[in-house]
Amino acid sequence: MEKLINDTAEIARKHFQAFGFEDEQITALLAAGKRDLTKELSKLQALLESEQIDIDALNLSLHALKGLFLNMGNSMVAEKLNELRQEGSTAERITEIKALLD
Repeated sequence: MEKLINDTAEIARKHFQAFGFEDEQITALLAAGKRDLTKELSKLQALLESEQIDIDALNLSLHALKGLFLNMGNSMVAEKLNELRQEGSTAERITEIKALLD
């Protein structure tokens, strides 16, 4: 999970620089983005570890994460999360989500 957050932060830095943000603004945006990603990824992890997985809560979490990743310029992960919300059996989706988090 930490690698995913750090990789996304690096993508976001370049993404924000391309938009012309100042270094001070980028630092604040990265801190907020990392905080929000950590919070939502932890929530997703807890959902995946629960005995009975609430599919609606899982889909909401995937949707929230998709938005966070898109805002930070990591469209590849955002696209994957969007696919996972819509495709495959629940067991397959959960396996793929866990693999993404590792």
